[in-house]
This record gives sequence, structure tokens and C-alpha cells, in this order.
Amino acid sequence: MFLMPEITSKAMIGIIGSGQMGQGIAEVFLHNGHPIFIHDTDSNQLNTAIDSLHKRLHRAYEKGTLDANQKIHFLNNITPCHNLVQFASCDLIIEAIIEDFDTKTSLFERLGKHQKNTCILATNTSSFSITSLAKHVKSPERFLGIHFFNPAHHMPLVEIIPHQTTHPDVTRNITQFITTVGKTPVTCQDSPGFIVNRLLLPLINQATILLESGTATADAIDTAMTLGANFPMGPLALADLIGLDTCLSILATLHESSNDSSLKPSSLLKQYVANGKLGRKSGEGFFRYSL
Repeated sequence: MFLMPEITSKAMIGIIGSGQMGQGIAEVFLHNGHPIFIHDTDSNQLNTAIDSLHKRLHRAYEKGTLDANQKIHFLNNITPCHNLVQFASCDLIIEAIIEDFDTKTSLFERLGKHQKNTCILATNTSSFSITSLAKHVKSPERFLGIHFFNPAHHMPLVEIIPHQTTHPDVTRNITQFITTVGKTPVTCQDSPGFIVNRLLLPLINQATILLESGTATADAIDTAMTLGANFPMGPLALADLIGLDTCLSILATLHESSNDSSLKPSSLLKQYVANGKLGRKSGEGFFRYSL
């Protein structure tokens, strides 16, 4: 018998992965009063993430968007977790670790020992098949993609991606729940890159090919797209914001899953990643940044 999970305003949320994306997702739920359990296999990274979340809440307090009582309440809602057993009380768990299929599936198999029977498990994957990942989870009917965009606490869109055996009530429940935390959900079928990345990453790839060929400079390419196509940000600056390593990983997965030659990552993108030029997070990508 299917036990319908209750994802309500009091739901306990587990976040696995405390990098930039995990922190952003955690902040979304913290600002909506949810208790957050956050885990990372790297204890130093976890400590850094907790410190960062504390600073973000303090900045919100200084700006007047949180009062003193809210700040204290939200700070008390953050629980760092060094063991997956601490996720046993979570109503919703969102995986936001590195884009590596084997690492994700290994995590899901270990996590299955600690999930309660009504827990919904979600992946924030940018490109992997939800159907393929579902083969490694405890309850496939309670598994789906919940894809936030970076920076998660600012970007309003969330893609909801059920697979063939996701229970319809789970999809409906999560879609409604996402609206309660101030996000706009769109639902799409499980397909390579979903909606945004399937359209965006080929554009970024073509921009890097233009740059590599010497057709135009990075500044010229981005200026052309902001002023000529009314983009709020040029594709190369956006790639730097996303992270060039992330862009490369998504493109490689899209190319492999679709066998579309236009999705083959450019040599220049590979070169930048190999040289540690990852964009904003490393201080240099297609443009330079202050860290």
C-alpha cells in the first residue's frame, strides 16, 4: 500500500551536499521556517557551509529582512549531520552532490537504510536520467528530480522531473510545496538536460566555439547577446557563474545520452577546466573575478 508523504509547512528537510548549490537550497527552506539537516562527507566543507549559512542569516538581519527572533529561530533550525542516520526523521531529502552518476547511486543505496517509509527523495541533478537513478533508490515511487538553479536562493525557477513510476501524488505534493517556498515550479518529462539545460548548454558551447575560432572576443560575444538578443547576461559570463566544470559535465552527459554532435564539448571549454579556470568560484574563467 502506498503511504502518502506529508510535505507541509513544518516539514523537515535534508540536504546532502554542502557546496554552493546545497547552501543555496538550504537557505531557501531556512527562510521559510523549515528545520534543515545538512550533510557532507567532507567535514571541513560542512563546517564552512554552516558558517556561511550563519553569515547569510546575519546579513539578512542587518538588512532588516529578518527580525531578531526569526534570526535566532532560523539559526536553531540548522543541524549539521556527519552521518546519514541523522536523516531518519526527514520528510524530504534533496541530493545536491557532485555530478557523478556512480557517486550519486552509491549515496542513494546507503541512504535507503535510513529513510522513513514516507520520505520523498529528490535529486538536484542537472543532466542525469531520473529513471536511471531511480533504479538505485529504496522507494522509486517517492523519487523524482527537483532541479534548482544557481544561485538557488535567488533564482525563482525549479524544474520538477518525475520518472515513469513516480507516484502522481508525490509529483502533485512536491509541485505545490515548492510554491510555498516562493519558487515557480515547471514539470517536464525525464529527458536529457530537462528544459533549461537542454536549451542553454548548447548555446554556451557554441559561444565557446566562437571564442576559440577567433570570430569574436568574450566581451563582444556577451555584448552581442545582451544587447542584440536582450539576454540579461551573456552566455560566457553565465557559464562562469554556473562553473565551467559543471558546464563541461552537463555537456558531456548530454552528448553521451543524445549522441548529438552539436553537444560535444568544445576543446576550449575542456582546456579551461583542465587548467583550473572554472569561472567565478576559481577567480578566472572566460573573465576574471575578485575572490
